[in-house]
Amino acid sequence: MTISATEATALAADILEALGAPPPTAARVATSLVLSDRRGVATHGLSLLPLYAELVKDGLINPQAIPQASSLGGAIARIDGHSAFGQLTAALAVERCLEALPEHGVAAAGIVDGSHLGRLGEWAELACEQDAVFLAFTNTGGGARNVAGPDSARRVLSTNPIAIGVPACGALDHHIIVDFAASQTSGSRIREVANAGGRLDPDWLVTEDGGATDDPALFLEGAAALRPLGGRSAGHKGFGLMVAGELLAALAGNLLAGERTAAGFSNGALFCLLDVGRFGDRSHWAARVADFQGYLEDSGCRLPGSRRATAPGGHLALEGHVAGALADLAEGLGVDTRGLAGTNSGAGVTRTW
Repeated sequence: MTISATEATALAADILEALGAPPPTAARVATSLVLSDRRGVATHGLSLLPLYAELVKDGLINPQAIPQASSLGGAIARIDGHSAFGQLTAALAVERCLEALPEHGVAAAGIVDGSHLGRLGEWAELACEQDAVFLAFTNTGGGARNVAGPDSARRVLSTNPIAIGVPACGALDHHIIVDFAASQTSGSRIREVANAGGRLDPDWLVTEDGGATDDPALFLEGAAALRPLGGRSAGHKGFGLMVAGELLAALAGNLLAGERTAAGFSNGALFCLLDVGRFGDRSHWAARVADFQGYLEDSGCRLPGSRRATAPGGHLALEGHVAGALADLAEGLGVDTRGLAGTNSGAGVTRTW
């Protein structure tokens, strides 16, 4: 189903307000979710709203909370999300880092209790718009452990996404954005495949007996785990990235896996920003980036981020199960569905990421 971005944003904001969010919070989160859909990253777009509703219901997101920043000295800050919507927390972390860049050239923010931080690529884009390199390492505060170790079938860590943004400084119509889970795929992707009635690459999951499967239901039921990035042959590399993310994201005070048993989760993160201009003239860097893009294109490759231009026309094409889930949620909350039709089918809401 197709819906205008304006109507989609209004619908999302109304749903978030019905969940208890103040209007400014609802507007900020709704804008972020719609931007993700427009970037072609549906796993972190409007499809998250039914899950956010469950997290609010269970007290894992406080819709009225406001994140707070405190200085740790120099250009280092701690951002306590207080279980607010993570889009507010992540945006505040980038804002504090950008404030420190003119004086220090480098800045870092540690995030604790960030709930779900949304699409990390959005925060990379915010930094890159100010000609700053962006690095992010995340964990889940001991919860959402759904990835096995290498040569194992036991769930031990979360997907612990990593994001990197490198500004093009005007040379391209996009920045170079890398944003990926340290597992073969994300739990969100598996949830979406299940809701759409699809199957998986059998190298994404490992069953309890060490075998492979393409059935997303086994993962959602807890009978299979995600493999680390690299799969059966090179999963030790992805596992190393997950361990790095687990530790670096805990620096601000977020819990590590193994420090508690948690049914829910709350993102911790380390955001680091670096001023490109400290290394030389920005126009010279832009020319080098343009040349590098040309080299990759001549080699049959593309720069990460080049397919994430905002969808033209101001409209979103929602999968049927997403439109149905949103309509069901809106109707249950007494919110105008903006023409979306229920009923949702598929696996429904899950706590997998």
